[in-house]
Parts: sequence; structure tokens; C-alpha cells
Amino acid sequence: MENLYLKYKNKNACNGCGACIYVCPKHCISMKEDEEGFLYPVIDEEKCIHCNKCKNVCSNYNVSKSELNDAYIAINKNEEERKMSASGGMFYILAKYTINKGGVVFGVKYDKNLNAVHDFAITLDKCQEFMGSKYVRSKNDGIYEKILQFLLEDKYVLFTGTPCQISGLKTFLNKDYEKLLTCEIVCHANPSPKVFNEYKKELELKNNAKIKNIAFRSKKNGWSNSTPIIEFENGEEIEDKTFYTAFIAELFNRPSCHTCPFVGEDRQADFTIGDLWGIQEIEPEMNDNKGISLLLINSKKANNIFNEISGNMNYKQVDKKTALSYNHSSCVPPNKNRRKFFNKLSKDNGNLIKYMKKYSQKTFIQRVKGKLIRIIKK
Repeated sequence: MENLYLKYKNKNACNGCGACIYVCPKHCISMKEDEEGFLYPVIDEEKCIHCNKCKNVCSNYNVSKSELNDAYIAINKNEEERKMSASGGMFYILAKYTINKGGVVFGVKYDKNLNAVHDFAITLDKCQEFMGSKYVRSKNDGIYEKILQFLLEDKYVLFTGTPCQISGLKTFLNKDYEKLLTCEIVCHANPSPKVFNEYKKELELKNNAKIKNIAFRSKKNGWSNSTPIIEFENGEEIEDKTFYTAFIAELFNRPSCHTCPFVGEDRQADFTIGDLWGIQEIEPEMNDNKGISLLLINSKKANNIFNEISGNMNYKQVDKKTALSYNHSSCVPPNKNRRKFFNKLSKDNGNLIKYMKKYSQKTFIQRVKGKLIRIIKK
């Protein structure tokens, strides 16, 4: 597929997967951070032989068509596993299936500096590091190559990530592997890691303590009222919705997220998991406010596995289109204040939270429009 970023520097066409760097015979392409904190491929012109292979490889196209269209309301029967999860606990069931097959699970965790990074696990205990929503673009340096290595060793591999990361992996592999299982989240967007890092710095300075963990989707106040909880090393905890609110307001998300080709009903991955926010309208008797998953079965491979693992969950089939309508199922434009925000970020260090709050506030018209949409859906 034509790489519109490397050809024309069109940032709306690059999701940052890094698949294009692997086709270079001279290894002269690397991912570099731009002024907003997003990674883009950069060619070392001194090493480049102008073969143009990289300009004909891109994952930012939705070329897959779902083999199946089965959608389920799903709840992990194990209450402890469900409690650890952001929604209904589907990831852990898939991880357990893979580990029990002697396989490897790839997911996103926080490193020691609270950066979101892709890593792999061969034990269920380590898989727990991948649970919970991170709400920031993960680094996946060298991950595709590690996955290929395990597949060539004939191991089961479960890869979880955003739809564009799934597409990036498939572009890199360029063929299907029987023992590769892919699971995507219903993704809203990819926020800037640079903004996330500045946000952490301000919180630490304000509270005079280093952050130990950020749980963006804590169920402390119930699943339907998920609250970001910031834990500090001195034992203190605070609730702060500033970053999350600005993320939902599209203030600092990756440009390509606003033209994302992966948000429709056709999915790239074998499985799709997310929150089933419309549960109170679709099947209210199943809503106990402890977390409900939307589970999409997109391939025959996934359906065969679902038949093996479904005994670990309470589930009920639901119309796919209806279920997706309550979630992020279409592209949304960037916040009108996005450019102002990033200008302030580069010029006024130390006041990030102030500008997050200022530029993510909804106007009166937006509030009225949102209320009308909710009424229409109901």
C-alpha cells in the first residue's frame, strides 16, 4: 500500500506502527518524535539507496473484512479477574487460554518510569501487568520481530493492541499464522506520550511525591463512573480527571486518529474487546456496575477459540451494530483548540494542566448537542 507519509509527509495518514522500517534493505529508517510527541518514520538520506520499498508499504489501510459478525455481552465469571479489569475481564480469559497452550502474550504495561510499552509474558502473573487501560500510545520497539520469532518456534502468540497496531503487525508478517491470535481494543484515539509525561511531571511537582501508578479506569466508584486514581510512592492517592477529560475532548490525540480507517464494523483482529456502555439500554438486567465487556468474534479462528473458552464467561449475543453505536464507532474531528494547546505546551512549561482544563471545556452548544444525541439514542 502507498505510504502517504513518506511520500507527502501527510501526518493524517501515519498511525506510527513502524511497519515501513522493516522493508528497508539498508536499515536506514527510524522512528523519531515530532514536536507534539508522536513518532514518525524518518529516512537517513545518507544511507538511503532510493529503492522506494518503504514508500510502498503502509498499514494505515483497512484491507480486512470480518469473516464473522458475532457480538456478545460478556462477563468473566471469575470475580477477582473481573475486578482487576477495566471492563468485563475478557483479556484475562484470552491470556489464560494462550498461556495454558504454552504460548506467549503480548500486551501494554507501564515501565519503571510509567511509560506505556509493549512487552510479552509467559506467565499469568506477568499478564496482570497488561490489565487496565493506559490511555497513551505505547512504544512497540522490536515487538513485531519478537512475535515472528515465537511464531517460527511454533508457539501460540496472543497480541493485544489498538486496531492500527494489529494492522501494523499483519503488514510486517505479510502472512497468516495459525497460532497467532490478535485482540484489539475498541480504541477512541492515541494521546500524545509527550503530553502524558508533562502531565505526570506537573502532578509530581504539585504533590511533592513521585507517582507510583495511574489507574485511569478505577472501579472504586463503580464501573459506570470510572475514576482516574493517581497513586504516589508516599502512599497518598488523588482523583484527577484532567488528562482523561482532555483526551475524550480530542485535545491532544494523534492526527491520524481523526481519519482512522479502523473504526467501522469491519475489524482487523480476531477478537475485539471494549466496554459495552449501552448495557443499560440493551440488556439492563445484566448490568451490576462491576464491568461489562463487548466481545466481537471477527474470524473463524476466533469462533473456534470462543467455543473453548465461553464456559469461563456469562454471555449473551447482541446485535453488533447496536452495540458499537454506544461506543467509539466513527471518526471525530480534532478539538478546535488543539493547535492553541500545543502552542502553549511548547512555550509555557509548567502550566499544562491549566491549559488542559481551559481548552477541553465543552461549549453550551456542545452540551446541548450531546444531550440531544443521548435522548435520540434512548
